[in-house]
Amino acid sequence: MKKIVLNLVFFAALILPQELPPGYFLKEHELYFSFANPGKTVLEKLNRMISLDKVTADSVYAYCVEDEFDEFISMGIPWQKLPRPSTLYEARMSSSVEGIMDWDTYPTYDAYVQLMLQFAEQYPSLCKLYEAGTTVQNRKIYFVKISDNAAVAEPEPDVMYSSSIHGDETTGYVLMLRLINYLLTNYGTNAEVTELVNGLEIWINPLANPDGTYRSGNTTVNGATRSNANNVDLNRNFPDPAAGPHPDGKAWQPETLTMTSFMPNINFVISGNFHGGVEVLNYPWDTWVRRHPDDAWLIYISRRYADTVHRYAPSNYLTYLNNGITNGYDWYRITGGRQDYFTYFRRGREITFEISNTKLLPASQLPAHWDYNYRSLLQYLKNALYGLRGIVTDIYGNPIKAKITVLSHDADNSEVFSDSLLGNYHRLLAAGTYTVTVSADSHITQTFNNVVIANQAATYLDLQLIPNNYVPVQLISFTAEKQAGGVLLKWLTVCEVNNKGFVIERSFDGENFESIGFLEGSGTSTTACEYSFIDEKEFQFTVYYRLKQTDFDGGFKYSEVVPVSAAEGNAEFVLLQNYPNPFVEFTNIIFSIPSKGLVSISMFNSLGEEVRRIFEGEKEQGKHYLKFGGEELAGGLYFCRLEFRASGSSEKNASAVKMIVVR
Repeated sequence: MKKIVLNLVFFAALILPQELPPGYFLKEHELYFSFANPGKTVLEKLNRMISLDKVTADSVYAYCVEDEFDEFISMGIPWQKLPRPSTLYEARMSSSVEGIMDWDTYPTYDAYVQLMLQFAEQYPSLCKLYEAGTTVQNRKIYFVKISDNAAVAEPEPDVMYSSSIHGDETTGYVLMLRLINYLLTNYGTNAEVTELVNGLEIWINPLANPDGTYRSGNTTVNGATRSNANNVDLNRNFPDPAAGPHPDGKAWQPETLTMTSFMPNINFVISGNFHGGVEVLNYPWDTWVRRHPDDAWLIYISRRYADTVHRYAPSNYLTYLNNGITNGYDWYRITGGRQDYFTYFRRGREITFEISNTKLLPASQLPAHWDYNYRSLLQYLKNALYGLRGIVTDIYGNPIKAKITVLSHDADNSEVFSDSLLGNYHRLLAAGTYTVTVSADSHITQTFNNVVIANQAATYLDLQLIPNNYVPVQLISFTAEKQAGGVLLKWLTVCEVNNKGFVIERSFDGENFESIGFLEGSGTSTTACEYSFIDEKEFQFTVYYRLKQTDFDGGFKYSEVVPVSAAEGNAEFVLLQNYPNPFVEFTNIIFSIPSKGLVSISMFNSLGEEVRRIFEGEKEQGKHYLKFGGEELAGGLYFCRLEFRASGSSEKNASAVKMIVVR
């Protein structure tokens, strides 16, 4: 546990100096003891020396190993040796999977391994077993992943439950095994379970410190220790936001490294860390007096968990401190805890669940504790489906690792990132209205105002980020077509950045243009935007149009020029002048035909030799555009010749225009 309660109260007057028998630590591994509360200043120093377990107004309960004990004794504080919690009675054990699944016994280590394997074997589509690492004594640290497509990573929130990082706090160990079974056996029949399994990727690690739990051997949890086989408290061994990479002054343990290596591979959103020895939910921070930016949300979800428990549990269960919840630092400070590591360095949200006053709970009481908690366990997971969520991609639909920041709110690494492989992000927030920015390397930051979040609801915001070097406005088509009542101009963009709008310009000679209208742009957009404008004047000669795209900062860019012939509306046989002309690499060939027929377009040099067959085939009646690339041609004068023969006719029509290639 992070912190503990025993039904014993030791007042300072009763705590007398003691001595330990020779060889005590060789046999018992660690000492469990108490002493009078010396005040916050001394506790700060002791926090770096021994493993504080529970602090009350009068007393402190703690663990230490031999070198820590020697340092503690040097401070001259009277202390009282206490019985180790895992030695108070004989634990009922089961060595078979069938026996474990009565849920009123503790598994042997081998039976635990067999049960985890069986979950994956019996439910292959819903459950996948992962060996995340090994312990000092080479036991396995297992996770199961439960989801509707367990073998596939999907853009869903990843959530985690983990228990018994303190090896002698075993209530959560059995409850996590039972939760795995409950999710798998109720999928498809229980609506709440089905929603969770379909919508989440649920990772459960029932036993984070196997060496501590089975310190006396694989067949019993009696004699379990808080620490691992190296006598290190794993919940003081993580990098700390305030106290640095090694707050306990010890090397990272294999179990710690397993977690710190495993977590970065999965974009966890929310987590629960199960302990025992007291009954309270402890939310971040443990290391800082200042509050987490999401303090209101952390209180809200903690309160909901506890209040739900209170409806189904005895009146004295989960009522410690603030009726079952507390801020970690307000209780007492620790450093090196996994809760703050997960919340700060992994940018998730983790709460420490202290779920039984007795660390090694009598096995007969395990079913009752399941009944008190299982509804809240499901409810807590469901929090990951709420808040602000969506998928971030680039303009081509590829996922991007982007930073989601809540302005005037986020601090201390509370910003979250979208998943680099899938693009999904999940920002859990209290109800309110927020301004959110989304940013990524080499991409333009986007800002969204008035983002409304409601409790127990999801707000979806999918978006595409635009590269920094991307063309501000990408115009992919611009056409002009004569029709009754004027000329219809139409254009299409697939991306706009800082686009104020389009000035529509007209010319009678293709060189001197005048403004005839303006359409507002879409600002910044990564979706296709269509525009249209009608020039209501009619002309009996060729007219030219272009667009002047303007930015909010005053910049502008012209489109290509599009000509419209007076004959177009009658669907006559016409070959218009190509544009641009002269050209370097590409030019547009525009022609109209009065009916369906065979079309041949060729390019000739100044000697009348055909140098390129541009097109040959059938076309429908109307106006047509062809983009021609002449990058392989030498510079000079050429002729583009159009030949047309209507379907069912032997009569051929022909027309030609001059084309100039510049090199």
